[in-house]
Amino acid sequence: MLFIANISIILRPLSHPTPVIAPARPPPPPPLPTITYDNGLPSLPDDILCEIFGLLNLEALKSCSLTGRALSYLTKPFIHRILYLTPLTMAPTGPEAPGPWNEFKDLPAISERGLLQYARRISISLPGIPLFAHELEPHIQHLRKITNLKSLKIRWMDVPSFLPKMEEYFGTFFGTLQSLELESPRGDHEQILYFACQFRNLRDLKIHGLQDYFHSMRNDGPHFEIKTSPPLDGTLDLHAVMTPRSAWGDFKGPEVFFSNLVTLPSGLKFRALKLSRYIGNNLQLLVDPCAPTLEYMELTSDGFGTSSLQGGECSLFTPVHTISLSGTPRCPPLNFERHSALRQLKINLTGYSPLESAAEWTSETIPTITSHVFTKLAISIAPVSLFRAVSENLVRWWNLVDNVLDRLSLCEYVTLVVTATEWVETDKFGEGIKKYFPLMWEKGRVVLEIPPPPQGTWPK
Repeated sequence: MLFIANISIILRPLSHPTPVIAPARPPPPPPLPTITYDNGLPSLPDDILCEIFGLLNLEALKSCSLTGRALSYLTKPFIHRILYLTPLTMAPTGPEAPGPWNEFKDLPAISERGLLQYARRISISLPGIPLFAHELEPHIQHLRKITNLKSLKIRWMDVPSFLPKMEEYFGTFFGTLQSLELESPRGDHEQILYFACQFRNLRDLKIHGLQDYFHSMRNDGPHFEIKTSPPLDGTLDLHAVMTPRSAWGDFKGPEVFFSNLVTLPSGLKFRALKLSRYIGNNLQLLVDPCAPTLEYMELTSDGFGTSSLQGGECSLFTPVHTISLSGTPRCPPLNFERHSALRQLKINLTGYSPLESAAEWTSETIPTITSHVFTKLAISIAPVSLFRAVSENLVRWWNLVDNVLDRLSLCEYVTLVVTATEWVETDKFGEGIKKYFPLMWEKGRVVLEIPPPPQGTWPK
């Protein structure tokens, strides 16, 4: 019994435990601030970001590149897509000389940083001195690292010096280049066109100023036969293709160039033509081959009509004494009867343009438009010349244009856009336009575009 009692004494505490009160738990510590790293904009795919970056200027792109590693990676191709090169220590200046500029000697450093792979456009500029092949020869190995170039601009290029070894200099661009701009190139027309035709996917061609169209003939240069030509289905921009008076004593520069251009093996399929300054008096020779594809044409008469014979100029809207290939001693109107794709025609006139000749030329050209998709005639004019014109013939010629536009509007909604080259009071400018185009004005199909007033001038 004693043994059992002891057991019961031992088991009693186990059967009836004494309650224990647990101490209160301390409150949890506040969460520590987390450090996150910006990975760009993960909610937007890269293709959308690239579309956004494509709309930004260089300074904005540089700012974006500093905000995160991912954005720095995405903006790098846009920051370095344009490469400006010059062989001189002093970079070109002026409104048409953008930057930042790099000297040719900087190419090795740019190449080592792996930035040449992003180049899509190259601009090589010299201030009025020729660019010869030997100046680019030390940099060929770096130019070959640019494998996806789309646009090339060269100023004052000596074309004959590059032709013998053209593939060494520009071979990596032959299949990728789509736009070529030559400003004041040296060489005859055949050499320049041969150079352009080596880029087999070229669509846009821009030539501003031709130095000499008999260069090869006078210097016994080699003849390069053009066996194939690129599509040339974009924009043709010609400016000042009339060469100055030379020892040959003629002014057939534009006609010679046009003749070589229209006989290219693959023909011309340009969708847009932009012609200005000394472009000759037989534009039809160039316009006709583009009849099935031409959608937009822009003609600029800048400073024409003054000393057309003595100064070597061939005006667009002023009769000249030079004889064109058609045998006519004046600039004939254009004929657009075959141009079924023509949508817009733009004529730029300045204060120096002969307004009456321009009005007569336009009144004879507009009636030939038979395209069912034609929607707009745009005229840029200096208000001063418009207000000073008091000729009855001027009113009659513009009224003829007004009647033709009104008839075209019966099929399509055709508008007339008149742009003032300088600020003028809207009411005053409108009254002048209303006098010349009463039908289009009455139907509300005239659009006036006036630049803002100069600083310190308040419109009334």
